[in-house]
Amino acid sequence: MQFSTLLSNYHSIIEVPIAWGDMDAAQHVNNIMYLRYFESGRIQYMEDIGYGFGQDSIGIILAEVNCKYRIPITFPDKVWVGTRAMMEIMDESSIWTEQVIVSQKLDKISTISTARLVSYDYQNLCKAPWPQVVIEGMQKLEKS
Repeated sequence: MQFSTLLSNYHSIIEVPIAWGDMDAAQHVNNIMYLRYFESGRIQYMEDIGYGFGQDSIGIILAEVNCKYRIPITFPDKVWVGTRAMMEIMDESSIWTEQVIVSQKLDKISTISTARLVSYDYQNLCKAPWPQVVIEGMQKLEKS
């Protein structure tokens, strides 16, 4: 699959078809759907780095998200969701990601998001250091 050049800085990319039901009364994709597309992109990113969910008590929790809507998207369309880790602002237990949604129909960036992910110990209910497999997976993917 060939991606838009708008995604050249993103090493984890998924394609999402826009469903008719994703739109609202204003006849464009409802704002909450963009956050779901970004969530799917983050899940794919974790799979791409080799980090599976439910493997142990350490997981990932969404701590903060920012979303900037630039242009509306409508049915019919497909979008690409590109995700990258901002390694330069990673600490022991959190990292920021940057994501974009690109409309295939318009070949434009529709939406930009940043999110802070935290490594979380679900057994002890507190943040935890990143597992080494996560750090190594992000480093490898971001260098590709």
